[in-house]
Amino acid sequence: QAFEFVKDRMLKIVNTKFGSGRLVLIGGIQINLPYPEFVDHFLPLMFEIRQEGRDPKDLMDRFTNLSIQQDLKRSPWAAAGAEREVFSWLTWSPPAITQEYKTLHRYFPGALPGQAVHGRVARILAGYGFDESTLLGTSFCPDEINNEVDSLSVLMQEYWGEVFPMGGISGTPFSGKTGFAAFSSHVAQDGNILVAFGPHVGISASGEVGKCLREGQAKESTACGAVVGAYNACLCGAADSDSTDSYDMQMDFCKREIAPHAESISKTENPMASLAHQSYQMVEKTMFSVVNNDFGSGYLCLLGGIQINMPNPMEDHFYPCTFELRKAGEPTIDLLPKLKEYQ
Repeated sequence: QAFEFVKDRMLKIVNTKFGSGRLVLIGGIQINLPYPEFVDHFLPLMFEIRQEGRDPKDLMDRFTNLSIQQDLKRSPWAAAGAEREVFSWLTWSPPAITQEYKTLHRYFPGALPGQAVHGRVARILAGYGFDESTLLGTSFCPDEINNEVDSLSVLMQEYWGEVFPMGGISGTPFSGKTGFAAFSSHVAQDGNILVAFGPHVGISASGEVGKCLREGQAKESTACGAVVGAYNACLCGAADSDSTDSYDMQMDFCKREIAPHAESISKTENPMASLAHQSYQMVEKTMFSVVNNDFGSGYLCLLGGIQINMPNPMEDHFYPCTFELRKAGEPTIDLLPKLKEYQ
């Protein structure tokens, strides 16, 4: 009843006499849930567009999209994917009927939209004292497709503040122990550090792993180009030696790390997907050898996974592999079960 009262007053004061533009009215009930466990909700009761000289257009049906919802009476298995259907309704994820969806969840089961990962991580860490003083570090491949508005690293930087980039091509933290020592020395007294890391891989509109269509280009290209290039070089027997006069040291490192696994990767069902998972092992191993808890009494949070570049208009996803808290003198806290999608 309170909504009807507010709606009545709102409709009496608005008009479309301001010009040829559109007036959008979205009304409903704001629901305040307990903080910080949950975010506030909104019950939409009105959604329409008005324009001078035209009839109002009711858009309430946009809050349901039958094309992505499955009848559980004839598709009972779809109940487990209800969370994914919500993401699809939000246009974050591909609908279940698409090839991108099938590829994404076959080869990266449990992958989540970057926004969902970021929001969930922030909520979980708030319970451990991570606040505005948290120091953020990232180690992702510097490819421009990993720095778009829906990329996890960008979302995290907007929320946590300034970032210390640790990564080079492939996402490996080539800044090394010296880089982490410099970075961690900037932490606030008794403050916490959050480091997100991992390689990336593309999924094309046709569902091909390892490919993406970059803005302004007519043909798809590889993603991650460096990792795929290193893998192809290893298959051809061109893995780099430990030469000290190389001017391509990051690529040489990738070749050396991938070389022992290249042949077995080539024999898998989907070599590009397998390569992405092997690349994560490379990045994680290096990250674990770089970080420490010598910076103080706060937590070090490590969030590792595979960044998945999805075709437009889908948002990039993240396949979480590591989510843990470390503190000097205390056992590691595994938070990964709290981050993974409901099964």
